[in-house]
Parts: sequence; C-alpha cells; structure tokens
Amino acid sequence: MNVNQLEEQVRQLTPTDLGRFTKWFGQFLADRVAASSADWSESAEQIAELDRRLAEFEANPAIATPFEPNYFDHLRRQLADERAEKASPR
Repeated sequence: MNVNQLEEQVRQLTPTDLGRFTKWFGQFLADRVAASSADWSESAEQIAELDRRLAEFEANPAIATPFEPNYFDHLRRQLADERAEKASPR
C-alpha cells in the first residue's frame, strides 16, 4: 500500500475509528522515536552548545532567521533523494 492509498483509507474512517487510529499512531511514533534514539545521545559539549544558543536567542529573539518559504519542501526532497540513494543497489 502506498501513501496515497493509506491517506484515502484514513479519510474513510469514522470519527470513532479515526480517534482510535490517532491514539495508536501517536503511540507507534513515540515507540519508534524511543527505539531509534536509544543508542544515541548528545554529548556534554553538544548539550552545552544547545544551552548557549538557546540562552542567546532568549536574550535577543531578533537574531532568529525565518525559514525560506520553500524550506520544508526542499528538505523533504533532499531526504527522499537520500533515502532513494540508500535503497538503490550500487
């Protein structure tokens, strides 16, 4: 089943079933995130750098740079290209 077919099936769910699906999917995502991040954590240096950047931003929110309008579209394409590259036999 592809994503378009899945979207069509989700659109056809009753409100009750959609609620059940939403609950299940939220737990599914949480479990996947927990499983994928279990073997990776930030170093003390990385945490210190993130804290420093957050403090800098909180002290001066004007330093924030807005995303370009097509930033997320570009990011999606880039990720799809990288996944396709990994999936293709070399």
